[in-house]
Amino acid sequence: MALPESSLSIICASIAQFVRNGVNAAANNISVSIGAPGEIPEGDEQHKLNLFFYRFEPGGFDSDVHPNDPWRIRLFCMISAFGVDDDGVPAGENDLRILGEVLRIFRETPVLGTVGVNGEQVRLQVVFSPATDEQINQIWSTQGDTTYRPSVIYEMALAPVMPSQLRVEPPLVGAFGHQAREFSAGRFATFSGVIRPPKVPSSIVDIENPQWAPALCWVHQEECAHTLSFDVDSPGFAGFTPSVWLAGDPSAEVELVWEIWDRDGWRQAGAPVAATPFGTGIDPEHIPAGEAGVFPLEVDSPVSIPAGGNAAQGLLYARRTVTTVPGGPSVIVRSNPLLLSLYRTV
Repeated sequence: MALPESSLSIICASIAQFVRNGVNAAANNISVSIGAPGEIPEGDEQHKLNLFFYRFEPGGFDSDVHPNDPWRIRLFCMISAFGVDDDGVPAGENDLRILGEVLRIFRETPVLGTVGVNGEQVRLQVVFSPATDEQINQIWSTQGDTTYRPSVIYEMALAPVMPSQLRVEPPLVGAFGHQAREFSAGRFATFSGVIRPPKVPSSIVDIENPQWAPALCWVHQEECAHTLSFDVDSPGFAGFTPSVWLAGDPSAEVELVWEIWDRDGWRQAGAPVAATPFGTGIDPEHIPAGEAGVFPLEVDSPVSIPAGGNAAQGLLYARRTVTTVPGGPSVIVRSNPLLLSLYRTV
């Protein structure tokens, strides 16, 4: 029975497939394989191109990643050509023809296409890594009686090592506070200190920057807030309608996106809603007068306490898609998040 695929094997197989397509292996009688060069069979009339993933290193950007989060690593791959005599062209020249195509396809496409790896979308960057004579000798000296063949080495980053079970993101903290009490008798008492939500600062969105990010805040009881928390059985929650102050380029359109938290973590709720910013800044000390349908924006909330539960939490943010270079990749720019917490006193 075959072993199950791993995230590493999926990534390496996708690279081999990219090379297979790039050199048009089927039409050019080239067999593309993954493994040690010493294991390449000899004696047939087919050209061979071998990918030897021989070294793996930490990515260097997330050394303290949680054990249940994807861990990203760098791959080092030696690609070797095993040409044969073909229509009067000697094997040595065919080695160079094959390797020349490998150099071309990675030069033309230094960032590979997206690959799905256990729910994670991955794009590897490929960087040519010149090898010294000593490195070449160290690698080929381990391949038995196999004769050295022309080779190139590439660093490929970053590949995720996926955990068997992803970490579930916990609910977010909407406010903070502190309290001093005696160690023994009072350590299990209910918290009765002062809780303070984060203060909303004045902000101006620099719309001259092509990648400007929207700004967002709640508008509730003539005050600005980044977090709101309600007892759903309290009078203050009765008739509550979420309202927001959205800042950015008034001539642009952005999307408002809700995410809700449940036992499986954070997930998007419903489709994004198109919205237009009201001015370029937010000033909590000078909230504009209300204008129906214009300011503040009323948003429908998908946050509700599930049956049998006593709390729920939602996250609202604005986002826009930007393409800074014509024909280049798009970038999603997000605003600061707004938090809505609901609870029921047990």
